[in-house]
Amino acid sequence: LRAYGAVTGRAARLEVGERGLGDVPVARAYLVFGEAQARALGRDLPAAVMSAAQIVLVDTPAAILVEPAAKRRLWNGLRALGPTLRGA
Repeated sequence: LRAYGAVTGRAARLEVGERGLGDVPVARAYLVFGEAQARALGRDLPAAVMSAAQIVLVDTPAAILVEPAAKRRLWNGLRALGPTLRGA
């Protein structure tokens, strides 16, 4: 993600644990890796924050490392988040 710029390089990273994601910071955009993370975000993020944020679901990191189609979906997801990340 650092290759996409400083904004994504410094972005908070949360991993799903036994208790979900824990304290999810409020953000304008969320890049979600896989279904497990998406479910945890839906449980742990308040509905008002979720409705105001742009949320993009992409494949798991393991899939992104080995599947060309998953890499394309990640790139498309990052491009979709671009305007939000730039503050447009």
